[in-house]
Amino acid sequence: MRFDIPPLDKIDIRLLKVFKAVTECNGFAAAEETLNLSRSTISIHISDLETRFGIKLCTRGPSGFSLTSEGKVVYEATLRLFGELNNFRSTVAGAKGKLMGELSVWLMDNMATDPRNPFGSALKKFRARPNEVELTVNVVPSNDVEKAVYDGRCDLGITGSKTDLTDLAYEELHTESIALYCGSEHTLFGRDLENTTDEDLTGVDFIRRGFVTQQQEMVETNWNSSVSSMHTEATLQMILTGLHVGYLPEHYAWRWETEGLLRRINSARFRVDWPVYLVSRKLDRQSVLIATMRTDLLETSRSMSGCS
Repeated sequence: MRFDIPPLDKIDIRLLKVFKAVTECNGFAAAEETLNLSRSTISIHISDLETRFGIKLCTRGPSGFSLTSEGKVVYEATLRLFGELNNFRSTVAGAKGKLMGELSVWLMDNMATDPRNPFGSALKKFRARPNEVELTVNVVPSNDVEKAVYDGRCDLGITGSKTDLTDLAYEELHTESIALYCGSEHTLFGRDLENTTDEDLTGVDFIRRGFVTQQQEMVETNWNSSVSSMHTEATLQMILTGLHVGYLPEHYAWRWETEGLLRRINSARFRVDWPVYLVSRKLDRQSVLIATMRTDLLETSRSMSGCS
């Protein structure tokens, strides 16, 4: 087995792109559609890359796909490499007065109904400049946004999750009002909910928010809980069964509330203005694309807050 690594060539970049896609799709089969390549072709590309580098990158078989320890190192280095290549491309294009390159933004789920969500207006501002930016937008649970920025799988994230991961910058965009709800089939629904006390909720089955730590939870104290939700929509569906109570953003719950399917529980006690953050990696702040989109998001958010 060889121990030297050959100088990177155009073919290595192409093979690394295949390796990156396979890793992020968690397997050859799942990467077929993303790469528009057959499984056998993908397998050949990975084998070629392993031969060129002289290391085994991954294991695949009946037990599933996984990276070797060397493969994990190569994947992390690949993210850094493509990030630097993208920065070079965008910096040179910026010198010519044009935005160019790849930009990935991940959003927490169910932001579309938030009237203070700055993403749409910021994107219009971003696109108004001369640019040929290839933009990728993904929607995932709040904590996955934070992890993706940290891991380098995306460039910017908008999330309600803040665990102060090392090397990440958190900038508050706005707050999102979150309240406690029960569904029309719940035994609490017909009661005087505005005067509901902590003791009245002792026997309820509360939906834990699996995308935040216990320390980040709302104001409940030791309520019974048999379920955990990773998405806002999943929380809503469980509340509508009448079996559980849980927290939802007010802007998201509004439709079902006006239809008489949800009611808020003591909004004076069980309501929180939750911060929404723009998350970026501190070392990426010099990137032209990231810096431009970051500025557009912050300025748009401040403008919207000034008008609210």
